[in-house]
Amino acid sequence: MQKVLVMAAVLFSLIGCSNNNKITIVNDAQAPIYFNFRANETTVASGASMTIKNIPNGTYSYNTSFELPDNQVTSTTISGNAGAGSLRFSQENTNQLLIFSSTYLTGVYTVYLNATSTDSSGATSILLGP
Repeated sequence: MQKVLVMAAVLFSLIGCSNNNKITIVNDAQAPIYFNFRANETTVASGASMTIKNIPNGTYSYNTSFELPDNQVTSTTISGNAGAGSLRFSQENTNQLLIFSSTYLTGVYTVYLNATSTDSSGATSILLGP
């Protein structure tokens, strides 16, 4: 009987810990984006999207880097909030959507990020790049 109670307690505790938190990364930039999150690098090709699932509640730092679209680039910038920041998951079933885009004008390649979250606590905190 004790084994059944212990097993039931373990199962209920595991069910309570599960969540469906996820990050969807959409890369509309002209070159691949490298998204470093929780000690893993996710490569998202230009024109592709990728989802990172089963993220426990908490606040996590991230960093992004990118490839250059061609050898004609003379300089690069990360505009606004595309370089680094943190994402917070304070509720179960939180969805973070990160959409990367870019411009390429007169040799300057610029990457942008538009981020939204379903977390009503204002949980997306993104540090501004240069």
